[in-house]
Amino acid sequence: MLFERRNSITRSNAGSKDSHDTNKNSASATARSCIIEKNLRTPCYCEENIWRLAYRRIMGDLGGGEINNSKENEEYYVVFVSNEERCCPMLNQIASDHPMKPCFWDYHVVLMQSTKVVKKGKQVIQAQVSDMDTHLSSPCALEEYLEGTFNIDFADKKDEKKFAPLFRVVRAQYYLENFYSDRMHMMKDGEWLAKPPSYDCITTSNMKKNKKGHLSSLDDYVTMSKKSKGKENAWLGEVLTLKQLKSKFGI
Repeated sequence: MLFERRNSITRSNAGSKDSHDTNKNSASATARSCIIEKNLRTPCYCEENIWRLAYRRIMGDLGGGEINNSKENEEYYVVFVSNEERCCPMLNQIASDHPMKPCFWDYHVVLMQSTKVVKKGKQVIQAQVSDMDTHLSSPCALEEYLEGTFNIDFADKKDEKKFAPLFRVVRAQYYLENFYSDRMHMMKDGEWLAKPPSYDCITTSNMKKNKKGHLSSLDDYVTMSKKSKGKENAWLGEVLTLKQLKSKFGI
């Protein structure tokens, strides 16, 4: 079974200093004021959960909408997980009735923190993943997360190739600046597929309607192909296979 995922609007451009929200119900303001990170989660809205988590991590400790650059050796990435089939099995997801029974997501979104450290005189990368929908620890070391989430035995090699995950890796700051959604992808026949978040929709100053007539950039991030690497705008990041992801982050 493929698990389907999917008010008012306020400007929330996290890339500029004047973006400090005076609207207490904006995505950014509520991310700042939330007492603990796990309370940022709204089921089935992972793209917004991770937007708010990234905003909190990068900008939550400073006033005036300033970016937190206190640790120059750290970099945050928003990572979309999907594939060309838009059907990606993932283990240890809390939406499943058993940790070892995979959820077949059309897409999923996590936050990755990459830190450069020096070990034995050499600079190496330590990466960890924050997934607000996993039974694994969060944050979790990247290698442990990948093993616990994508180590699935397929009886058919064709299925293994068909459902292999692809990862769209986007610098978190680009995502904060360019993601927006009117949440209409979660509306069917006038009914919500899942109850929407209580805070206002995430918007930007450069919104435009997509092919379905919705004010949303979500589909730009979810659509991915192995052939698209290096051919897209910088704000969309790059699409990597599992092997390429491991190589990029030192596994």
